[in-house]
Amino acid sequence: MNQSSSPNLDKLRNIVQKFGALSFTTDQVASEYDEAPATAESTEQFDALLQRHAAVLGIRSVSAAHGGSATVWRMA
Repeated sequence: MNQSSSPNLDKLRNIVQKFGALSFTTDQVASEYDEAPATAESTEQFDALLQRHAAVLGIRSVSAAHGGSATVWRMA
């Protein structure tokens, strides 16, 4: 997703719902959304996006991943 486009919240919701009860990282969401490996820039962008829309997406942050900057998420 580029900086100028607005996020497709339905696409994000579908991605996070795929994980069900399992935890997932921002990197995983960014990779699924962009259909490409996550970069540091995309991880930062998606982390802010997930934080901003967590209530709408029905997720909550659990912690930052060990050894990396990606946040770990779960369904709320």
